[in-house]
Amino acid sequence: MLAGSTRPMEDAIIQQMSYILSNEPSIPQAKKDETLNAMRAKVAAVKDPKLSAETSARDLPLAIPAEYWLDLRAYKPAEMAKQLKQPMLILQGERDYQVTMEDFNGWKTALGDRKNVVFKTYPKLNQLFIAGEGKSLPAEYMRPGRMDAGVIDDIAAWVKAQ
Repeated sequence: MLAGSTRPMEDAIIQQMSYILSNEPSIPQAKKDETLNAMRAKVAAVKDPKLSAETSARDLPLAIPAEYWLDLRAYKPAEMAKQLKQPMLILQGERDYQVTMEDFNGWKTALGDRKNVVFKTYPKLNQLFIAGEGKSLPAEYMRPGRMDAGVIDDIAAWVKAQ
């Protein structure tokens, strides 16, 4: 598993948006607050027990239809993974702001007592498992890059060991 989320997607969206806005000095704080509050309202609509297929997508995060959000309600990846018996390899870039170390720790909490699950993080890697320095920001994803060779080697070694 590469950068697998354990949190509800709507919570991750708020965290990601907050992170991105906090790193945009050119945007006035009032505009940042307005943008975050609008998204929080859309996330609240997703979490509302009254959410239905008839809810307009424009009232929901990323204009994704309600059916999608309703389907995700039952999806609890870490809980589902607990039911699996096969070996797992869980890898995480520590500079990833989309799927964070909070998610990685969620996997460790759920599966950390299993002897057939391997966990590894990479301090310099982002969401795409590409190396960088400092804070990972959206512009970083526009630059060409390659997945870190160490990740590929770790995956190959794990597969061979199975």
